[in-house]
Amino acid sequence: MRNRPPALVRLVAGLAGATALVAVTPALASAADYRHTDRTGDVRSSDIRSASDTIRRPAPRERAVDIRTVRVSHTADRVVVKIRTRGPIPTRKFFVGAVLRTPGGTFEAGTYKFFGFAGNELTSGSDAVECAGYRTDLDRARRLTTIVVPTTCIGSPAWVRVGAGASRIVGKRIYADDGLRSGPLGEDVGLSPRIARG
Repeated sequence: MRNRPPALVRLVAGLAGATALVAVTPALASAADYRHTDRTGDVRSSDIRSASDTIRRPAPRERAVDIRTVRVSHTADRVVVKIRTRGPIPTRKFFVGAVLRTPGGTFEAGTYKFFGFAGNELTSGSDAVECAGYRTDLDRARRLTTIVVPTTCIGSPAWVRVGAGASRIVGKRIYADDGLRSGPLGEDVGLSPRIARG
């Protein structure tokens, strides 16, 4: 089992992978594919020593974690999430990831590098999910993070709802963006409609 980052890092990762229940069940998106364009300049920031779990302060100049588009492809074999940012993802103190909610549960997939810990993990709750074929690719030149999750690792779902997030730490500040929603960031994450398997 890999070394796990300290609680603060798990909290940061959790901002993009929170699993709060949603009261309204959305309609299905077009089968297999989904695309969302996020608002430019909607990054939020907070002092990492803050007692609040909400990241509120607007940080429109932050480019590295400002998500521009989220694209999802859901096939019988895999779910592919592509997250494009306004600037290149940093090489340290960062997290980029996705939440995948299925009829059988919620999974978090992503890559991070914080405080000497680096990871590329698929998890369900606090448990790592062993998954042959799972990977994340960061193409900093194209400002693109690609997350590939074989559907067998998440229960071969008929549909999936996806959320996306990115964060980084600079000095004593955390900067974060929810790729499917604007405004303060807290315990829940914006999710796509249900994306049927194509």
